[in-house]
Amino acid sequence: MKKQSIIIVLLFTLALGCATKPLHFPNLDSAKVAYENLKKDEDINTNASVELFQAGKIYLLAQNVKDQKEADHLTYMLLAQIEIAKEEAKAKKLLEKIESLKSAKMQAILDEKERELIILQKEAQKAKLEAKETRQKYEALQELNAQNTNRGLVLTLGDVLFETGRSELLPGSIRTIEKLAEFLKDNPERLVLIEGHTDNVGSPTANLDLSLRRSAAVSEALSENGIASERLFVRGYGEAYPVASNDDDGGRQRNRRVEIVILEEGVHPDDMVRD
Repeated sequence: MKKQSIIIVLLFTLALGCATKPLHFPNLDSAKVAYENLKKDEDINTNASVELFQAGKIYLLAQNVKDQKEADHLTYMLLAQIEIAKEEAKAKKLLEKIESLKSAKMQAILDEKERELIILQKEAQKAKLEAKETRQKYEALQELNAQNTNRGLVLTLGDVLFETGRSELLPGSIRTIEKLAEFLKDNPERLVLIEGHTDNVGSPTANLDLSLRRSAAVSEALSENGIASERLFVRGYGEAYPVASNDDDGGRQRNRRVEIVILEEGVHPDDMVRD
């Protein structure tokens, strides 16, 4: 019996050691803390209960995040809803102050506060519209399978946007470029690093040249869509950085790609070092 107990303890310890490491999303964790602090605010609970309830629903969804893409989306949604709740509470408090001024017949001050309320309401409406537009453009970029990495937001264009062995963009790439350009126009301080990659078929020199020409084609297309050329930095790596094995067609196709790295604000391409 003692031997069996020891075996059970060892198996339990082994199971704990093999447990999957829990996922960690720092930005989402910070957003959750912001919501938890918001719940403690009496003004918010009194004057923005509906908006707080909406934030709570997003908070509950954030408890079971499965990947980085979902975490980024819920982080944005939760922070936006928190700001809406704060603005709503401010507006209601100002309205209450106006009502108290009315009862005191302080007309001159009342008129000023009413003007402030109108301005505040307009600003709140504008903020909501801007948040909606930003969310829609962010979601449009997510449709292109952009991924958050330690290098920035990375969008991968496969070689299906090019003729085999050529660098001219096919007509089917137009909408992809337009969506990307719209996002970049809304984030004018972020620079863009465009990197071309190939498989290992052909000579290294030819592959290096093709990867550079494809990157240049994407850069030119973005420029034609209103993105300043000073923000665009082109590099070609040929077959140097595969993301899959070159031993089969599927792997080679994944390696033939152009990666568009949207750098964080203040980061310059010269500071980026590939792994």
